[in-house]
Order: sequence, then structure tokens, then C-alpha cells
Amino acid sequence: MSMHSDASATATAHQLGQEFVRAEGLVKDFGQHRAIDNVSLSVAKGEVIALIGPSGAGKSTLLRCLNLLETPDSGSLAIADKRIVFGTGQVKRQQVLRLRRHTGMVFQSFNLFPHLTALKNVSLAQMRVLGRSEKEATERALAQLDRVGLASKANAYPSQCSGGQQQRIGIARALAMDPDLMLFDEPTSGLDPEVGAEILAVMRELAADGTTMLIATHEMEFARHVSNQVVVMVDGAIIEQGQPEQVMSAPAHERTQKFLSAVLGR
Repeated sequence: MSMHSDASATATAHQLGQEFVRAEGLVKDFGQHRAIDNVSLSVAKGEVIALIGPSGAGKSTLLRCLNLLETPDSGSLAIADKRIVFGTGQVKRQQVLRLRRHTGMVFQSFNLFPHLTALKNVSLAQMRVLGRSEKEATERALAQLDRVGLASKANAYPSQCSGGQQQRIGIARALAMDPDLMLFDEPTSGLDPEVGAEILAVMRELAADGTTMLIATHEMEFARHVSNQVVVMVDGAIIEQGQPEQVMSAPAHERTQKFLSAVLGR
């Protein structure tokens, strides 16, 4: 696995394609708490967007809404040529599956099956969701494990792998589904810095390959150097977005300035 460390080798070098995701006016309430407050966002093909903001800002909930693990209360979501309008009645399971088919998600807590090997963890959903044969799913799983530098761990169980290796298995599992959009929810959270660097190296490589990604992260250097756009969330709303250098070096919103001062120690 080659590891790109310079920004020039990332998605910023790619010509971005046409708009691929459009969320408009998304709202999500949990009881009296408004977790997502009228969020609109678009993602172009090949774009890498870093989603930053304080804990509890709604970043994870927004990703879960985009993957329909949570159903928004109102607003609309379009991915590729599939669109759902929320709040107008029950969202049909078929609609959810059609939309979700385009996305892969990597979670903060690895969510691997402890009783399955790395290879089985990566191949199972391919067979169940995509209907691939065991042979085809296994070949695809091995290729993706190799891509994240873990071909040698194919027959290991999660308990025999480090936290960083488990997270890379999670990335391989998502990639094996051939998603058009990768969603990352704080993928380095809880990992020590050295191990987190392994995960970021894999993600840099994906960016360099032109993978469309939306990443909730506290890794500010990664956000600055690898993303095409930084989106700042506070209290469930997007308060600022723009080119990484502009948002990180000269934020317009006072709340962004306060957040960046805290995390960058400026």
C-alpha cells in the first residue's frame, strides 16, 4: 500500500464531476432536541468534504441521515438519480435500499462481527445485499483487504487485530460494496495518533483515487490538506463552508473562529 502524504496527490488534483448528492432542508428531531436543523448540502462526484465542528454539533446524525440509518423528519435527499422527500408519509423500504445502495459507511466503533474472520466480515454483505456468489465476494474482499494493507489478516478474527486494523477492515468492507459515496464518521476517534495515521493514509489514498467522500473528523490537518471543501456544523446547522484554506485560516463566522482556536490551540 503506497501512502500519499502531500496534498497535491489527493482529490484536489481531480477535476470534480457533476453534483452527485443533494440534501435540501433536512431536519431531524429526537424528542425535543433538534439534531439536524434545516441542513442543505451538495457533493460533487470525486469531491472530498470534511465535516468539522464541536462534539454534539450533529455531524454523525447528518451522516446517518444521508445513509438513511436515521430517517429525516422533513427535507429531501437525492443521490445519483434517486430522490426521497421526507415528512410526506412513510418512506418505503425499497426507496431506502435504492438510495443506500450508493453509499458505504465507516463507523467510529468498528461494528465488525466478532465471530467472523476479516475475510468473512468483508464478504458477507456482498452476498446478502448484492447477491454475489461466495467466490466473487471472496475475490472482491481479498482485493479490498489488500488495498488497505491487510491481505495477511484475511483469516484473523477482530479480537486478533489492533484497533487500527479493525478500522481498516471496516473500510475494506464498505469499499467491497462498490459505493459511489463513502461516509466516514470520526474514523480515527479513540485510536492513538500513530494508529490514526494509518487510517488517514488509507483515506488519502482513496482521495487520490478520486473517491467521493464525506468525512466527519477532528483531524484538522487532514481537513486542510486532503478535502476540497470544509463544512462547519454547530448546533445541528451548517454555519460556514468553503475552501479549506479559507475556512481554516480566515473563518468568517465567530463560532468557527472559536472552535478552531480551541482545536488548533491558536
